[in-house]
Amino acid sequence: MPADPLVITEECTACGACLLTCPEHALRPAPGRPVVLADRCTSCGECVEICPRDAIDLLR
Repeated sequence: MPADPLVITEECTACGACLLTCPEHALRPAPGRPVVLADRCTSCGECVEICPRDAIDLLR
């Protein structure tokens, strides 16, 4: 399984903006904060740009 290309920090409020924005549907809702499906993520950075809390960091 690939390593997670994103880190979703504790600043996340689970607002869902990233879930709606991801063109690859690589984020799934979960208690507390979304889960990254690493095999679907293309590291496009759209979730990073849309996050109102700057709670997502791109690792690649």
